[in-house]
Amino acid sequence: MQKIIIDTNMLLSQFEYAYDMPGELRRIASEPFTLIIPSTVMAELEMFAGKTGKKAAAARFALQNLPKIKTLFPVEVADEPGFPARADDWIFKYAQKNHSCVATNDVGLRRRLLALGVPVIAVKGKSKLDYV
Repeated sequence: MQKIIIDTNMLLSQFEYAYDMPGELRRIASEPFTLIIPSTVMAELEMFAGKTGKKAAAARFALQNLPKIKTLFPVEVADEPGFPARADDWIFKYAQKNHSCVATNDVGLRRRLLALGVPVIAVKGKSKLDYV
């Protein structure tokens, strides 16, 4: 089963662009998958949700949608001892170690991952997801 690691900005983008992230992931995935949410990403969402503004509203939306997402496909909140505390570094190391796909809109992280041949999913045209 394929693993797709999801970055904070991908979870936040569903609020900003109003697309169906679970539906889009199912549409483009060529095989069954487990969605991996790093514990560092969960911590970022919770931190943002406690603030005010657009990013805070997006974080609250993402946290409220997680139970729905968990009913659609397997979701693991992952924590790896000895891994970096910064979410992007954690994702990079986990993807490299586990040969996983990554869903992110972070251009810097995408470049690092693509340079290693890691498959990357991103928002295209503000309404759908696709491989870059």
